[in-house]
Amino acid sequence: MKSNNKNRLLPARSLTSLAIATALTGALVWQMPAHAADGNSVVRGHIENVTGSELVGATLTFSHKSKGLKYTVVTNGEGDYILRNLPVGIYDVSIVKDGYEQVIQQDVSVTVGQAVVLDVAMQQQGSMERIAVTGAAIRRVDMASSTAGITITDNDLRLMPVSTGFENMALMAPGTALPGGDNFKNTSSFGGSSAAENSYYFNGLNVTSIRTGLGAIRLPWEAVAQTQIKTGGVSPEFGGALGGIINAVSKSGDNDFDFGIETRWDPKSLREQQDSVYQVNGTIDTNEQQSYYDFKEFQIWASGALIEDKVFGYALFAPRREQQEWAEQTTKTSRDRDEDRWFAKLDWFINEDHSIGFSAMNNKRTWTQKTFDYEWESNVVGTQKGVDAPGEDGGKVLSLNYSGYITDTFSMTAVVGRVTENVENVVASTDPSVYDYQDGTVILSAHTASSVKEQKFVRDQARLDFSWDLDDHSLQFGVDYTNVSVKFHEGQNGIGEAEGWWSIKNAGANDISGAVEGSPYIERRVRTRDVDSDVKSKAVYINDSWQVNDQLVLNLGLRYSEFENTVTDGRSFAKLDEQFAPRLQAIYDLHGDGSAKVFATYGRYFQPVSANMNITQGSASVEWFEYFALDEVDGAGHPVLLADGSPSRGDMLRDKRWRQRGITEPGLIASSSLKPMYSDEFTLGYEQEFGDGMKAGIRGIYRNLGRSLEDTDVAPVLAKKLAELGIVDNVGQSSYYVLNNPGEDILMSYDFNGDGEIDNVTLTSEELALPKPKRRYLAVELTLEGNLNDDLRFNSSYTWSKSYGNTEGLVKTDNNQADPGWTTSYDYADLMDHSYGSLPNDHRHSIKFSGSYRLTDDLTLGLVARTTSGRPKSYFSVHPAGVDSCAAGSPWEDCVSVYYDHASHYDENGNPAPRGSAGNLPWVTNIDMSIAYQTEIYGNDLTLKGTVYNLLDSDSATNINEERTYYGDNGVALNPNYGLVTERQEERFVSFVARLTF
Repeated sequence: MKSNNKNRLLPARSLTSLAIATALTGALVWQMPAHAADGNSVVRGHIENVTGSELVGATLTFSHKSKGLKYTVVTNGEGDYILRNLPVGIYDVSIVKDGYEQVIQQDVSVTVGQAVVLDVAMQQQGSMERIAVTGAAIRRVDMASSTAGITITDNDLRLMPVSTGFENMALMAPGTALPGGDNFKNTSSFGGSSAAENSYYFNGLNVTSIRTGLGAIRLPWEAVAQTQIKTGGVSPEFGGALGGIINAVSKSGDNDFDFGIETRWDPKSLREQQDSVYQVNGTIDTNEQQSYYDFKEFQIWASGALIEDKVFGYALFAPRREQQEWAEQTTKTSRDRDEDRWFAKLDWFINEDHSIGFSAMNNKRTWTQKTFDYEWESNVVGTQKGVDAPGEDGGKVLSLNYSGYITDTFSMTAVVGRVTENVENVVASTDPSVYDYQDGTVILSAHTASSVKEQKFVRDQARLDFSWDLDDHSLQFGVDYTNVSVKFHEGQNGIGEAEGWWSIKNAGANDISGAVEGSPYIERRVRTRDVDSDVKSKAVYINDSWQVNDQLVLNLGLRYSEFENTVTDGRSFAKLDEQFAPRLQAIYDLHGDGSAKVFATYGRYFQPVSANMNITQGSASVEWFEYFALDEVDGAGHPVLLADGSPSRGDMLRDKRWRQRGITEPGLIASSSLKPMYSDEFTLGYEQEFGDGMKAGIRGIYRNLGRSLEDTDVAPVLAKKLAELGIVDNVGQSSYYVLNNPGEDILMSYDFNGDGEIDNVTLTSEELALPKPKRRYLAVELTLEGNLNDDLRFNSSYTWSKSYGNTEGLVKTDNNQADPGWTTSYDYADLMDHSYGSLPNDHRHSIKFSGSYRLTDDLTLGLVARTTSGRPKSYFSVHPAGVDSCAAGSPWEDCVSVYYDHASHYDENGNPAPRGSAGNLPWVTNIDMSIAYQTEIYGNDLTLKGTVYNLLDSDSATNINEERTYYGDNGVALNPNYGLVTERQEERFVSFVARLTF
């Protein structure tokens, strides 16, 4: 039996009935160790008699209804108690005190990360007045935390039209939006941050996609019990993300044996067919003529007690089958993809104070891909190209968790684990990719793959979290460590002289190809990357929750972290320390009765250097270009393809141009003065409960990117500096991409002239003339949630927001560049001219509603709806010569950005066109609806559910071609395909689910 000296968390007040205050959707509490095993949570509260006097020494016993576990706690000198590390589930609670009537409350729900506050007034024995305890009073306003977000349970998913996947859940929360590009895996932007700046956790392990940070690894969703979406005011247990945190916990076994099966089918016959998108010249761009997708999933699970009340097991097998077909201009592809996911969990509750859990998961996915010759105009499929091409991705997750009390007031949790991700593919044909960009985009090759890659990533991690409850303070502190192993190889398709990415283009003025302005030429680009390196991080944190008085709580936290990225030989090219991140919250109980609060938060968040940068920046990257005159062409002016798949070509127009020569010297690829990327967040809000179980709130948010990390090709500025220093550049490459903090000095060290001595070169911020990164997010969120009555449960929000600045962050939506830390932003100063404006993640208005309504005892209607204003549009054109950063005398007067074709912020007349100044894309409205029928068959529970996703079959554009001009035959020309839709809403489809539990 535990006694607890926890300070009073609630104001003392006279209670005449039982009150259970449970922070449900929308508040995550500081008291729970964020990565506790099994999603353990916390219960706290105050016990007094009916006259308002505290009851010291009252004993509370919490009995888990399905596991048979019992946990006890004794009130302290102020009548308060706190009990940590309770496994989630439903509990019966007994409160006893000598001389008082026993109080029993049944069916108290304990959920992950949300404090259950149980306040009780006890009646003396023999008193004339008796208190009738008939139910629970739910208070939704949490007086101990101001973290924002929502929690979604497995039961919610069963009754609502929410497809599996973290991203579908995240979109239900205020302040989240889809960025748009098809390379972003439908990951969400949180609070104006880029989609690559979120973190994902499962049973305490970081399961964020290792290479890019775009979303999480694939999980077996039947095994997920609860998911938290944290959108702001995040406490210091979490780090490594500027955007949002998604935290999920798995199911586990109970005393009763449980067995179930579920099947899902998304039939191709009930999926709508979208129209193809054509370029202005009539060439197809998005080909829907051969689109086909069929999805089937079967899940079977079993759980139960291996030793009653002590040892529990849970096992799930969830095979998936996908059949997909799609076509481009010259090829049609079919793919059969199989995934036999499984998940297993074993829990041992040693005693009331200690428990251990072990879990293992597999998400390996294999496929076979066939590619056929195809003619889009006649829509005729030809013979198969090459052989069947196998491939696989995915991996395994292993974790071991511990949770327990060391003393009555000191508890801890621990987790160690490994996450692996592998990607391997075999190409069906060795033909390289050949694209003709002379008039629109025409694919000449029938290639099956443009690149060949082998990838293996392993994330090993360990963390400890401690809680120490004192008289006036509750302390949390912990430490975590992560090591990511990165192994990667990439090369282009094609054999011998055919290897490469081949492009046919028109030359501009002083074109780098050596071709005459306005004339066509052939470019061959070859890039190989090899890396075997690591990403390391470690952090410590502490948080003090201080009950200043009966109405004011201060949460005072600090997180310190260090990140390190290495090249293949183990040397660091990015080692970032001194990352002190304060996290502060102030919560004031406005009326002293727990019905309303005002709150304010401040937090600093640091973003690690992506593992992707070990590949793009820290690998032995070799990249070169060759340029040829056209030789034999067909009637349309396209080069004729040779037997090896490459285009026929004439003489080389110039010497081979080396962009990179495989140098991984840390002093050359990253500034030695590098500092970490961070963002600050401020919030101010108010919440009020009203009615029976309803809550409304308003929250203002301001986020400011304080520093960024970007790669910049400093070659034009470096050349001037080396000449000034009298150093001859004998390296022999045209580009020097350096990881740096834009707007600050760059310190480089390398033997540039080859004399055996290291040359230390400083490029000052004035010499670089790179603008400081700016990204600001301003928002007001209005929320309304709760149970309108016994049949209707809902969550709704309206968000007005503005995201503006000159950089989106780690990725770039407007050119669909999902390459974290390695976008075209800041490659040259000329690319940043007039880049300040409304950012791609600026969705000014967003209205969201989700909920379920019980039509009858058996039928439940579910609805998830959202409508969001479209993102800003921009003009991207060729940078005009002689102006802004390209003006004579500028360090960037070489105007290298002209070779990026369409990345500068100007209109067709060469006038400045600031980011987002071309209007907005249309509003995106999505309505998903489901109906679930629940009944019994031979004493077993049966659920039949049908869901229509995108009920209205809306197809609003989410991304477009924003290239306003390009180099044509006569120099700069208008792009007729400006505004062409490149990404849109998913078409309407229907899903059927049947579920039977025994």
